[in-house]
Amino acid sequence: MSTMKPYLFNLLLIPCLLFLNSCRDVNKAKSFEQMADRISKHYVEDSRVDRLEIEHKSTFQGLLVKGYTTIPEVYDSIQAVLSEGGFVVAQNNFRLLPDAKLLEGKTAGIINVSVANLRSKPGHSQELATQALMGTPIQVLDFKDGWYLVRTPDRYLAWLEPGAFVAMRPQEAQGWFNEDLRMYTGPTSVMKSEEGDIVTDLVFGNLLRYADTDWAEDKMVLVELPDGTHGYVKGSFLVPPLLQSSILRTEALLESAFANAGRPYLWGGTSPKAMDCSGFTKTAFYENGFVIPRDASQQVLAGKVVELTPDFHNLKPGDLLFFGRFREDGSEKITHVGFYTGEGRFLHAGADNGRIVEQSLRPEDEDFAEHRLKSLLQARRLEPGTEGVVPVGTAFTDILKQ
Repeated sequence: MSTMKPYLFNLLLIPCLLFLNSCRDVNKAKSFEQMADRISKHYVEDSRVDRLEIEHKSTFQGLLVKGYTTIPEVYDSIQAVLSEGGFVVAQNNFRLLPDAKLLEGKTAGIINVSVANLRSKPGHSQELATQALMGTPIQVLDFKDGWYLVRTPDRYLAWLEPGAFVAMRPQEAQGWFNEDLRMYTGPTSVMKSEEGDIVTDLVFGNLLRYADTDWAEDKMVLVELPDGTHGYVKGSFLVPPLLQSSILRTEALLESAFANAGRPYLWGGTSPKAMDCSGFTKTAFYENGFVIPRDASQQVLAGKVVELTPDFHNLKPGDLLFFGRFREDGSEKITHVGFYTGEGRFLHAGADNGRIVEQSLRPEDEDFAEHRLKSLLQARRLEPGTEGVVPVGTAFTDILKQ
């Protein structure tokens, strides 16, 4: 009986061992993927406010892992899985954000333009996710392709170009909010230099710092932008911001809402320049001293439920109405929100209208919006002290603590 030569046997054995190792690597990678998925489902309830982004690749040297999370518990869980789960890890570049080392400690910032446009992904051509007004504090989390991943006071995550804000250490950013802080409450206008040159445009809700020594509401007064630039605005348009309000007056809320009637609809807009439906409701609350969640599907979880009836008798002016449809599994998909204004009427920013308008939910009215009545799913009353209704000052402080 002939025997196989050793070298030939080895040539046949090596591919078999590589195949077996490869199978084990694939199984290990699959196991890691499943564990990461379970961790994500447990901790990440809404990717708009918290993230777990993780990539892994199996090699002969072991797992290559990269990505990030904004949740410390997720970071700890992933690291425990990698170190205690029997995995051979060749490279571990999984990070907890904010990445203070990458950002050189500047994990905070202040918006420095009248309206900053935040994108869903890095790049000017990407979807407009939300906006932030001048003077708003942000948490700076990461840097990629020339863009910064930031968190706004409503905890929304999006990408922002560096020219729109001033990067700072958290302590520096906290110093911006002192007794000289003022809110601009005039019409869309401009701030001018001493020589009369335009420095920046301004919209209702912008936060500036008063820098004058001789204030008078009927004159132009000196103010300061977050980056230290000075200019002049009319004193009567500057008021102390409502930072720690505990009262929300319905009349004032609806006055703010109606003041924006006629503004154009803009997907992702949350400023007086243009707004989407939830940006409109969010802006009215902000002007009255409160931060609420960003999107309609988040706002529907805030406040308290108000039972809907055919005659709307349970509703009060200022309540939020939520519209949408039912998914195949029977759950609600909220896609639209507006203010109830009384007598079966509501004020909203709808893409189908093109601008913020008031319409009726009653068939007998001339401006009856039939498709809105058919898609009306919920009503909520957002009051101070209820879920998701946070004083502006508290939201600002919390974002700079993280």
